[in-house]
Amino acid sequence: MKKPLTQLIRLIFYAFNSPYLKWTSIICLFLFISAAADAQVIKGKIFDSKTGEPLAGATVKIEQGAFKQFTSAKLDGSYAFKNLHAGTYQVTAAFISYAASPVYEVIEKSDNDVEVKNIYLNYGSTQINEVVVTGAGNKTSDRNARGIEKNAPSVENVLSQNTIQLLPDVTVGNAMQRVSGVTIQRSTSGEGRYAVIRGMDQRYNNVLVNGIKIPSPDNQYRFVPLDIFPSEMLERLEVIKALTPSMEGDAIGGTMNLVMKTAPDRFILNVDAAAGYSFLFSDNRPFSSFEHSTINKKSPAELHGNDYVATASDFPVNHLNYTPKNNPVNQTFGITVGDRFLDHKLGVIVSASYQNFYRGSNSDFLIQNAEPSPTPAPNTPILSDVYTRYYSTQTNRVGLHNKIDYVFNKKNKISFYNLYIHQNELQTRYTADTVLITNTSAVSKEVDISNRSRWTYQSVYNGTLQGDHQITDKFKFNWSGVYSIAKSAVPDMAEYGFVENVHLGTSGNVTSVDSTTKSMSRIWQHNSDKDLAGYYNFTYTPKIASEDVEFSIGGLYRHKTRNNYYADYTLDPPAGSPEPFHNINSATYDFTVPANGSGNNTTVSANDYTVYENITAEYLQAKFMLGQNLQVLGGVRVENTAQNYLTVQPLTSSGRSGNINYTDVLPSANLKYTLTSNQNLRLSYFKSISRPAFNEIVPITLPGEYFDEVGNPYLKHIKANNYDFRYELYPGGADQILLGAFYKDIKDPIEYVSVNGESVQFFKEGGPSAQFIQPQNRNKATNYGAEAQFTKFFGVIGISGNYTYTHSAITTSKLIKEVVNNTSVKDSVNQTRPLQGQAQNIGNLSLLFKSTKLGLNMQLAYVYTGERIAQVSNFYNLDIWQHPYSQLDFSFEKTLVKKLSLYGKINNLTNASNSLFLKHSNAGQVRALPDQETASQIQVEKDIYKVSFLGGLRYKF
Repeated sequence: MKKPLTQLIRLIFYAFNSPYLKWTSIICLFLFISAAADAQVIKGKIFDSKTGEPLAGATVKIEQGAFKQFTSAKLDGSYAFKNLHAGTYQVTAAFISYAASPVYEVIEKSDNDVEVKNIYLNYGSTQINEVVVTGAGNKTSDRNARGIEKNAPSVENVLSQNTIQLLPDVTVGNAMQRVSGVTIQRSTSGEGRYAVIRGMDQRYNNVLVNGIKIPSPDNQYRFVPLDIFPSEMLERLEVIKALTPSMEGDAIGGTMNLVMKTAPDRFILNVDAAAGYSFLFSDNRPFSSFEHSTINKKSPAELHGNDYVATASDFPVNHLNYTPKNNPVNQTFGITVGDRFLDHKLGVIVSASYQNFYRGSNSDFLIQNAEPSPTPAPNTPILSDVYTRYYSTQTNRVGLHNKIDYVFNKKNKISFYNLYIHQNELQTRYTADTVLITNTSAVSKEVDISNRSRWTYQSVYNGTLQGDHQITDKFKFNWSGVYSIAKSAVPDMAEYGFVENVHLGTSGNVTSVDSTTKSMSRIWQHNSDKDLAGYYNFTYTPKIASEDVEFSIGGLYRHKTRNNYYADYTLDPPAGSPEPFHNINSATYDFTVPANGSGNNTTVSANDYTVYENITAEYLQAKFMLGQNLQVLGGVRVENTAQNYLTVQPLTSSGRSGNINYTDVLPSANLKYTLTSNQNLRLSYFKSISRPAFNEIVPITLPGEYFDEVGNPYLKHIKANNYDFRYELYPGGADQILLGAFYKDIKDPIEYVSVNGESVQFFKEGGPSAQFIQPQNRNKATNYGAEAQFTKFFGVIGISGNYTYTHSAITTSKLIKEVVNNTSVKDSVNQTRPLQGQAQNIGNLSLLFKSTKLGLNMQLAYVYTGERIAQVSNFYNLDIWQHPYSQLDFSFEKTLVKKLSLYGKINNLTNASNSLFLKHSNAGQVRALPDQETASQIQVEKDIYKVSFLGGLRYKF
């Protein structure tokens, strides 16, 4: 045994022999040496006598006369005593809510023999109070998560609180990538923001909190940004991949249910605090910060009216002055307090979280022209500019939640839940734009420099009042009343630019630099999304043919109000000769453009809009057993969507207002066949939909990071038929094996497409040289694949992993520019490709070490996402792809003294970067392209994030 372990230790040491990883190698070495050194003499496993499930945490005692020794069963139920002399020993085991085991006599024959003694405990059904307490404690365990997956009515994956706590991630957005079949879309700082489930883009998924849908603070989309949720607030994270009739039907990829911490059965107090650092920020690349306290939250038009003629004095530049910070410190703090009162009838829990993180990236991006060239090959991309961008983002995140429940009696319970999330994001963006095409002079270079300051603050509040009532033995009723509101604001996003003309000497050295002032933009945007909703469910459980049959009917009504405000101003240098630029404080600006919405009056556009949406749904559902082993759950759901929008455009404007109404009938069926007590087969079918975002159906134009985005009132909602199959094996404890397959037939999928001004649907804007991003329906798409997930513990060492293969296909018409008979022509051609955001191969692999004896838990976690389309182009073979992305993270927790532990999280150990590319040769460009790794592709973007770490203390009472 020792020789393979020695080889494994050497392999790990060499694999992580880098400046960032040497100390990690030492920890890994310690992990395996600890496991190898466990020379066992008497060993065995502790099982539940009825189910055969291992009982992790059971106490085992061995004694011989005055000699006594104790140990705890590991996650697979195993225990071991070592270094025992020959003789006769008595072995007993005990576990909360189980009867004590008999006394076993174990005779040690010699010092080198190993005696195996498995112990089976009987469940102690008379210990009612202990059962309740144990159930509360187990809510956080992996074993409890496996039980939820096993007993769920449909296909589901669960991350327990214990798993989430040990993960290297501090937000739900990053934790999502650890779930089987899930990848994440990252922000400019590399943080996970949205989830892609089984290759289905974020628009195809929804987010629930305790089973209740919440509105999104996002300024454009329906889907909720997951990076606003601190992961430590969760009791568990559920990803439901097959819907039942009682669930809302707008989830083609899946439903993410964030189950928050609930009131315990005894007093708890958990406190944690940590600090850390990102290696991105150093003396050579400091963090860039700005003061936001002087920013006006309202635009000049909001302060003085739309007819107000703004002046340059209305636009202070304090937040365009930047302060460098070297080695800024990241911080987190969390506290949870809970207890039950009044003879356990009243339960209360309060949890708070604070996070302050400094993130960023160094990015290079090549800008394509709106139209490719027909030579030297058809659709040769023309790269006109090179953007070098430095992002510095400070994120303050505050999370508060509270739940109060009162149990009147065994038949009546009421609860009130409150959630409040607030996030401040202060971001600076420095851009150096080198113009590739015009910079042909050997004696000068032209570089456009711009700086942008953006303050974004978002909040989500949800208040849910719920009641559960057992009317009779066969009839029960539950209800929910919900008020939710999400808000987002970007006040006075300011960006200014100047041109640097760099003059070179004969040897290529810089002789002088002339700088001239360019224009400045100021944008105010804010939105709110408010929900008023009611849910009701009736359940009747009669006996039919001597079998219990559960009938459920119910529904919901939700009234949503979505408001969006937008105002922009453009300030130009004074007319005449170019103004030299020295700094932003001395630069002068004026409004030289006529007051047509681009000058000193506010823009009158569809960007100011209000959307009302009413969702009405009813369902009928039945659950029953066919025979001893087959559970059937099925029924139908009907959802009606009624929307209307109104913009502030003039009455004569096309698209000023609109009404949309549609009804969907959504049948579903879920079959679960129990092969044995720990094995299931599942087969599911469900029909589901995905509604377009509000800004997508309103004919607006919004500035994007690289290209402006335009709306499309012609959009139709997406419909899909979904099929799932899964085999499940739960050997016990945290172990599991899940093997599944899925197929999705999608009608009218929506994708964001890169189009020029002539290809914009509904309205034309800017001509063929202007480039936009627009959502457009496609005819149909298919998406199918297979999933495998496993977890296995070998004593204190465990391995956990999942792999998902996904194949999607969508055929669309694209443009091709080529030379025919010495004439440049533009034609259409069909192209079949994957869905945007879908990676063919994704996987996770984690090496785990969990020792209750040492009080040490460690995890080395690897995540892989294969190549996928990041941006769809309107031209053939010019889609932008993301290179395969892999990341290695490490985390640990070590008990220092009873109830106090030290923990650490290290992200991106291998310094992984995000890279985008075109599947096109980089030959034929006017000038050589920078940072190209291969001649067969054009790398158009590379984002560098670097390593970050966090370390702190956790106290649990």
